[in-house]
Amino acid sequence: MINRLKSYFQNLRKEVKDINYSQKELWATHKLQSLFSEGHFIPQTGWSMTPQAILHSLNIISLDMPETIVEFGSGATTLYIAKLLKLEGSKTTFFSVESDLAWKQKMDLQLSIHGLQDYVTLIYSPLKEVSSALVFKEQETWYDTESIGAAMKKVTKVDLVIIDGPFGGSTPYARYSAFPFLQNKATEKTIWLLDDTNRPQEIEILKEWQRQSNLKLNVYTRYSLLMHPKKFDYTPYKMQ
Repeated sequence: MINRLKSYFQNLRKEVKDINYSQKELWATHKLQSLFSEGHFIPQTGWSMTPQAILHSLNIISLDMPETIVEFGSGATTLYIAKLLKLEGSKTTFFSVESDLAWKQKMDLQLSIHGLQDYVTLIYSPLKEVSSALVFKEQETWYDTESIGAAMKKVTKVDLVIIDGPFGGSTPYARYSAFPFLQNKATEKTIWLLDDTNRPQEIEILKEWQRQSNLKLNVYTRYSLLMHPKKFDYTPYKMQ
């Protein structure tokens, strides 16, 4: 009887947690829709960042006013960020790195449709064998660093890095290399957002990044942030 009661309350807590998460996602979706007053459709896939993660990114951008944003893996987030930069008349420099040429072309079209092509630089960077300086454990590939370096040759520092690529199935620990690649351009202001940290390999990546940097780690349902311990918390409004 006691075991059945324990199981019942455990299931009940899970159901309440799931309902609360769904409410947060709906609220974040509503907030995102306010960015586009005209009729629009933002394509999303199962690989897209969640509305909460996108909203959190936009909060950081609006409140922290970063000079340079770098995103690995383009998609819905790219469009929302570009739209926010346009609405706020921001001078932020925004780069989005994409390894799939066909997807980059779709993103180019979407940016053009919404008049956002001047607010982000899409970098086509195919996956190549990862260098020894950027590798972690069994990782085999990462983006072509030469193409990224050429596009960002004038960039001396980065303020916000959003890592939602490469595709996790492309190689073990696919997203590890973003941190060592950009670490020499990071400052105390830099915030790192890693998506899909509900997965074991992303959890390992986070722990390794934190070990190397001693940055503060904030873990959310499907994404996590690394930042300086004294940085302000830009977490969106939390529904109870």
